[in-house]
Amino acid sequence: MHVDLTKPATVRWAFSSEQTAWARDLLTTYQRDLGLSASLVSEMSRPVVREDYWNEMEGIASRANVPIDDVVCGNLYYDALKAVLIGCTAFAVDTPAGPLHARNLDWWTENDSLRRYTMSARFTGAAAGEFTTVGWPGFIGVFSGIAPRRFAVTLNAVISDEPLQAASPVVFLLRQVLEEAPDFQSALRTLKEAPLASDSLLLLTGIRTGEMAVIERTPSRAAIRLGENGCIFVTNDYRTMRTGLGNVDSELQTTACRRYDRVSALVASRVPQDADHCLNYLSDATVRMGITVQQMVFQASTGMCLVR
Repeated sequence: MHVDLTKPATVRWAFSSEQTAWARDLLTTYQRDLGLSASLVSEMSRPVVREDYWNEMEGIASRANVPIDDVVCGNLYYDALKAVLIGCTAFAVDTPAGPLHARNLDWWTENDSLRRYTMSARFTGAAAGEFTTVGWPGFIGVFSGIAPRRFAVTLNAVISDEPLQAASPVVFLLRQVLEEAPDFQSALRTLKEAPLASDSLLLLTGIRTGEMAVIERTPSRAAIRLGENGCIFVTNDYRTMRTGLGNVDSELQTTACRRYDRVSALVASRVPQDADHCLNYLSDATVRMGITVQQMVFQASTGMCLVR
């Protein structure tokens, strides 16, 4: 999908008839899963969503012939769900060509639809340059994205004791950063300082040796964990901001620690130098989950974006 940001927001997402059907199916599933009033979610989120993003969602609602409230619910699914059904494992390693950024997106989905409907979108016309995201029809935010020659960023789920706040949903902040941040340091600063609606763990990699960091976020707090010995790992638990914070449910926490330990051991045994090697580690029996729907490897220095 090509999304031209110089076009009016309501016509930026020109889905094929097949993609329109996928979007309609996913949006219906999201709304049913949440079990919330779509109109209430839409009303509460309206003040914190950028005008052009809202207009994009209105354009999708019109094209897919679904209520705008359902599109809003689908895009705010992560914040509304508070991460209960989402796993994810990610890591980054230095190479002579620049950091490699690898991730599994683990997310339970009805009828395997998130895997089957995966779609990449290439955005042009942004202030800081073009970028690519990996998502689904009907979803305008970002869970995974790469801005060639700038940085790559992915979202891991986590949960703290802090309540949801009236602030930007993290999936829209990630898109804003991809649109506006000129480099790794600028993106790092924004992701650390911007108010957020809910909790998240963000893996950010740049184009130079050592440009890798995990930003641990709650709505009001932030901590930065930098790479050590040319690598960094993230699953679903806070490793820097532990004091006073809750965490994911005990079952997911157990898998998070197990996945973290395993992928760390794999990298320690042999540091991957290419995408295939990264994908082998992501597919390890202890790292890949039954709910893994997407695997990807980014390299911002070269612009590589490999999705499986």
